[in-house]
Amino acid sequence: MQASELFELTQNRLPTVPKVVQELIASLQNESVSYDKVVDMLAHDQVLTARVLRLANSAHSGGHRRVGSLDDAVLLLGFNKLRVLVIASGLAGTTIKVPGFDMQGFWRRSFEVANTARRLARAAGLDESQAAICGLLANIGELVLHVGLPAEALKIDKVVASGADRVATERIMLGMDLTEVGAELARCWHFPDAIHQAILFQHSPQDAPGSPYPSLLALANHIVAGYNSGIGEDEMAAMLPGRLLVALGLPQQTLTALLPELKSTSTTTDEWL
Repeated sequence: MQASELFELTQNRLPTVPKVVQELIASLQNESVSYDKVVDMLAHDQVLTARVLRLANSAHSGGHRRVGSLDDAVLLLGFNKLRVLVIASGLAGTTIKVPGFDMQGFWRRSFEVANTARRLARAAGLDESQAAICGLLANIGELVLHVGLPAEALKIDKVVASGADRVATERIMLGMDLTEVGAELARCWHFPDAIHQAILFQHSPQDAPGSPYPSLLALANHIVAGYNSGIGEDEMAAMLPGRLLVALGLPQQTLTALLPELKSTSTTTDEWL
């Protein structure tokens, strides 16, 4: 089965992307978009407006005064942070319930990878908001498989629970895997090519056509998986994959110094998400 065939099985059952999120997705390729335009887009979605104001007034944002307008919130948060917030909230907030699928756990892991990818991007001099969205969507294909092929997906979950690799198991049982499905969904949602490539090549970044984001996502996945399995910072330092550090231009010493911060980032989820 091809990913395109899977999407035919999931028609009207996948999350729908709100109009404001679609517009902000398009803005990923338009850094000249104005604050007035962003405020106007947000004003048409009451749920997202409430979330933006909540973040602006939270301790997480560092705000010390009450923010009551979208104009003030956008100026306080900054466009990049706001863009990630709206896309993350928009996608997670529209997800349907899927029997047998741990939706809360799925989004928690997704946000952990997103936060970790964003911090790694800062260290590597890459676009933080784009990196965060790569992390957020890294495993979206797993959700699509549970929606389109629920019986098969639950069988795969059981095999993975016994210790098997998820991607390899999906390829054996379905002839495709979550990276192919997620990349196709990102293309359908008109995300930039860099995000599509990061999802598709996250387990084989050496095959990516010149983009650093697959390596970034691979490193974020590695760190999140390691810390969530309970390994310590010294062990993580010894396990850092040198080829990924080279691909990202990150000295071993630089990343080792970041490990305490990355441990916190990769095992917690921001409350506003």
